[in-house]
Parts: sequence; structure tokens; C-alpha cells
Amino acid sequence: MDRRPRTKRSTRALKLKLYEAPPAQATVPGQAEALPVFRLVDPPEEYDRDGDRMAAGALRLPPGQVDVPLYWDHSHQDPKAAGRFPVGRARIWWEGGEPLMSPLFDGIGEVSQLCAAKVKARTLDACSIGYLTLSARPNDRGGEDVQQAELVEVSITGIGAKRSARRLKSMATPEEVQATFEKMAQDIAETKAMVAELKEMVAKLAPPSEETKSEGGAEGQEGEGTGEGEDAVTKYFRNLVTKKK
Repeated sequence: MDRRPRTKRSTRALKLKLYEAPPAQATVPGQAEALPVFRLVDPPEEYDRDGDRMAAGALRLPPGQVDVPLYWDHSHQDPKAAGRFPVGRARIWWEGGEPLMSPLFDGIGEVSQLCAAKVKARTLDACSIGYLTLSARPNDRGGEDVQQAELVEVSITGIGAKRSARRLKSMATPEEVQATFEKMAQDIAETKAMVAELKEMVAKLAPPSEETKSEGGAEGQEGEGTGEGEDAVTKYFRNLVTKKK
């Protein structure tokens, strides 16, 4: 956790929830799978683990940028870290007024490759943001309510300061799409079989043709209704009538 004075502190972590990846940013060249999606901020009324809150719409990108450096656990702040350079870029966009992020790992070096693999395996599903506070006021938790802030970096991390810092659901992979279509085909086949069975049952209950009726003649319709000229449907429902004792 960042221990610098609060006026200079910029790093905040976050959790995520299941969400859909944006169609225009779901994949990158050379990458077949959809990118994971992360939420970047808590709801404005929630305090994070540092006692801070961020107002709706407070976070913004530097002018002209669509992404920021991506790090593993804010390694740029750790003088003992083996690699203090980024492991990729964090692509940022807004949906419904909420900032979201997809990590683009460059795959250069062991740290980037390992971090990407653990995100793919969902072992790592939290992220943390580093920002410059432009406007804030103290709150009753001993933290600050941030009104304006500029995003400068995003880090993949194990546990973030913000409780909403969990990965959201990515778009379906090709394998998942194929499995869905196969299940749909199976359902359609089962439905067709049921329809065929119902048609067969209806055919058995259907009244005989006019030729069959004429062969029975008028005599078949006399008596108790059990003559040869009685149609199959009438016979069927007659057998269902409960007789009085």
C-alpha cells in the first residue's frame, strides 16, 4: 500500500464485476482471444480501504491519450523490484460514464509473461490505479473525497484498496461460441422429434375420412354410439368418461 503523504499519493486499487468487453476493443492484432475487462473505480458512495472515495466522473485520462502504462503491483515505485518498467499498456474507455480497462501485455520479459498468464488463469483478478489528485476534500473517515483526478498508470495486483476491484467478464471465446451453437442444434433436433411425435398422436385421434364413414352406413351410428361408424376421437373421449355406479 502506498505510504507517501496523502497529498502526493496517487495509487488506488480496485475490484471488478462481471461485464462485457466492448466490441470495438475486444481483441488486438495477433491476439485471438477477447481481452479481459476491469473496472477502475468504486461506486462514488463507497469508501476504499484507505478511507477515500472518488466522485462519479472524477477520473480522466491525460489529454490526447487512450491508454496508460500497465505495471505489475506498482513496481515503478519499488526500488527493490527486479523490473520497474511497464509490462504493457492499459487501454481505457468509458461505458455508461464508468471507466473500464483492458490490459495489453507486451509479452516481453518474464514478468510480463507471468502476469499475463495469471490474469488469463484468473489467479490475478484485481487492479489498482495510480492517479494525480487535482481536486479533493477531507472526509469523515480520515481520507479524502476526490473530485478530479488524472489517471497516470494502472497495475495488476493481488489485493486492491478499492473493494470493487475485480475483473469483469470478457466476451465469449470461439470455443464457447461453438459450444453454444452445438447446444442450440441439439435443442432444435429434440424439438423436431417432439413435434413429429405429437403429429403421430394427433393422426391416431383424427376422425376417419368420408369414405370410411360411408362404408359404415347409417346403421353404424345407431344404438349406444359404439357402432362401426363412430369416429376415433369420440371413441377416445367416451372411454375417459367416468361411469356412475
